[in-house]
Amino acid sequence: MAAEALLEVADLSKDYGPVRAVDRVSFTVHRGEIVGLLGPNGAGKSTAMRVLVGYQVPSGGAVHLAGGEVFREGARVKRSLGYLPENMPLYPEMRVDEYLAMVGRLKRLDARALPAALTRVRTMLDLEAMWRRPCGQLSRGYRQRVGLAQCLIADPPLLVLDEPTSGLDPNQIAELRRLLEHWRAQKGILLSTHILAEALLLCDRVLILSRGRLVASGSPKAFAGRDAAAPVATVVTIRGGRGRPLESFRGAEEPLTERQEGDGGLWRIEGRLARAGRLALMAYLAERGWDVVEWNAGLSALEEMFRRVTLESAPPGED
Repeated sequence: MAAEALLEVADLSKDYGPVRAVDRVSFTVHRGEIVGLLGPNGAGKSTAMRVLVGYQVPSGGAVHLAGGEVFREGARVKRSLGYLPENMPLYPEMRVDEYLAMVGRLKRLDARALPAALTRVRTMLDLEAMWRRPCGQLSRGYRQRVGLAQCLIADPPLLVLDEPTSGLDPNQIAELRRLLEHWRAQKGILLSTHILAEALLLCDRVLILSRGRLVASGSPKAFAGRDAAAPVATVVTIRGGRGRPLESFRGAEEPLTERQEGDGGLWRIEGRLARAGRLALMAYLAERGWDVVEWNAGLSALEEMFRRVTLESAPPGED
């Protein structure tokens, strides 16, 4: 049985005067999946999110959420949505518990359900120490936790998160990823990010925007399948013996190139190397006394796809 479609976006467009920020974008988010919305700065990710959650009116197209059209049945269907904007607006003078209680009432939680909902998000997001502190005194990490709490207080089936790890330290990012993995089983999650490693770790499917248009979509594994060749590796090594560094190396799947750089004994090696070839080359160089001073394993398949489709969609002269 196909998973429930929680969000359906069809030919969504948004114009600001003569500028089209989002151009006929269509996609679906199902329960049980995390979908990443990727793109370079200015690609239209945040604009698309603001439109699809009903913060801005579209210039064209439709957004269906929980079986209803967002711009015709907003008050009803938005109960199925939790939204975290990139810069979470909080009332600095309100305490965390006061703010979340207000959000719960705005989301139509009744007086009997609200205390349990507050306890649930306080525990889930470890807000106990900050529970009665004014929002204006929170660190960036705790502001983000409070933002996630307001998303989750009504336990909606769909979460829309705009750059959720922005400004967080590595420990906070790891904790957020753990929470997203936990929520995936019960909800559908759409998150925007410009961090490709984040998309590889978290997302079942990625959508790549460039200049407001959807230029590629699929799973990270599917992108890898479109170009099964290993990424191009670059190795810089310094002379440890006579001859050329690759003089008798036979461990690469495809021929490698080598060239000497300057007069300091540096050699640059380039070519496609899968994992086995990389390990073989490292062992070969070490055995023959060549010291590796730089190693670049090359772009992942998703990175190569991202670069290709975003550069191809840019007008001539843009980089």
